[in-house]
Amino acid sequence: MKTKETKQSKVTDVVKALEVGQHFDKKEFVISIWGNSDYFIQRSFDVMFITAKKVLPEREFQTEKGYIIRIK
Repeated sequence: MKTKETKQSKVTDVVKALEVGQHFDKKEFVISIWGNSDYFIQRSFDVMFITAKKVLPEREFQTEKGYIIRIK
């Protein structure tokens, strides 16, 4: 039986895949997963992003002009 990939696992996969210096557009990513980008969906993403960062404490990220950038 195939398991369904959750939104949290998609966010975590993107965070894990980023190399130092790489970035992604937060709004485009949210729209690709949720199909929309309103305030509440953005906040849901923020919570999922924070949860994903806790899995990888050795990595650091910076948000700049709508982009999430891995800096360490």
